[in-house]
Amino acid sequence: MLSATEPSWLEQLTVSGYLKNETAYRFDEPRSITKIRNILELHGDYRFTPDISLNFSSWAYYDLAYDLFDYETISGRFVRDSRQPLVFIDNLAQEKDSPVAQIRELYIDIINANSDLRIGKQFIVWGILEGIRITDEMNPLDFRELILPDLLDYRIPLWSVKANYYTDEDTYELVWIPDIKSHKPAPGGSEWELLQEIPNTRRPTSYQLENSEWGFRWSSTIAGSEVSLSYFWTWDDFPVAFRNARIDATLDPLFFPSYTRISLYGATASRPVGLGILKAELAYVPDKYFGLKNSVDRDGDGFLDHQGELKRSHMRWGLGYDFSRWGADFSPALSQWIIFDYDRGLLQDQFDTALTLFVRKALPEQSAVFQTLIIVLVNLQEAYIKPKITFDITNHLQISTGLDLFYGLGSQLGVSSAGGGVTNLATITQRAQFFGNFHDNDRVFAEFKYSF
Repeated sequence: MLSATEPSWLEQLTVSGYLKNETAYRFDEPRSITKIRNILELHGDYRFTPDISLNFSSWAYYDLAYDLFDYETISGRFVRDSRQPLVFIDNLAQEKDSPVAQIRELYIDIINANSDLRIGKQFIVWGILEGIRITDEMNPLDFRELILPDLLDYRIPLWSVKANYYTDEDTYELVWIPDIKSHKPAPGGSEWELLQEIPNTRRPTSYQLENSEWGFRWSSTIAGSEVSLSYFWTWDDFPVAFRNARIDATLDPLFFPSYTRISLYGATASRPVGLGILKAELAYVPDKYFGLKNSVDRDGDGFLDHQGELKRSHMRWGLGYDFSRWGADFSPALSQWIIFDYDRGLLQDQFDTALTLFVRKALPEQSAVFQTLIIVLVNLQEAYIKPKITFDITNHLQISTGLDLFYGLGSQLGVSSAGGGVTNLATITQRAQFFGNFHDNDRVFAEFKYSF
């Protein structure tokens, strides 16, 4: 029997969540409603004691668009792949991101005076530049809808252990991840298909000690700046596409892709400067593979050199500044990859630069918030722009609308077809793009969200 001061188990349980509808309409040809996704998400925590709690989150969703509209039209594949051989288009898979039910988080928190421990399925975030992955490589990404969802919605949670120890000045964090997962590509044949898994890819097995990922992070305050140093021993989230390929393209390449280990040394710093906060991130990776162009044959044996991949060290850095002006919050940032000991046969440029800008402005008279995200990939000469406005109808109900806009050219790799036939193929200038592949996917969207 409970005492008068002892809470019941229901009083120790807190549950919240939301119901949400996401609808999108592509206004480029072929015009179509491409998404009517209905989502139920639940969050909760149960407190065993003031220092020990169980936390969970889960979601389930179903996309009605596939029931109401033709799959070929939704995917837009005949427009997107108009330069490919017809046999390529006909053989594309027809996968759907629906229905889905997942446990997103399920972990126990144990908190002491100078330490805490989190065990279970969770997200671990080390980066400080929002939307830019430099030191933040803990959780792989789900590209089911490219990078359009909210950041946590396209991260993949992992079963992990995270321990923190605190002193008066410093924080020490240790991470162990036995759950080995990689980036998840969009469903095959969908409108967001780009990076697909290659058959027979060799991948590490989860829950084997030798395959585990390990990380350590130290953070402190020095001379008014928040700084951190980190190390992460991990698997590259993209497989390395080793291949035996003839330069004359008379035979199909023989692929034997494999996931490889990389080391990531990181540093972050932030401090108040002027009327805002200056943020910086730096990562050094000494052992990553980069792809070679299909024409590299310096030894003259008729085959692509180095099995199509070169191991090189590289550095990534980013610089951002958060400030407020004219009643709005601004977060511009510059980031760059630099490949050392560069080889001109590599597909990626030695210096790869990106610009981002996030703007958020509250409109209290309309009970609304306007925001816009702009990402410019300088080397690829392409961009993504997402303006969005959200109205608070009640304390529980929000309605949002916005645009997803893509600018740039599509990728060109290997050969192309003339007139859509497989008997008239031509070698083309190779060009690996990202946003430009989706320049026909511009869309308007609306969201209805009820929180409880």
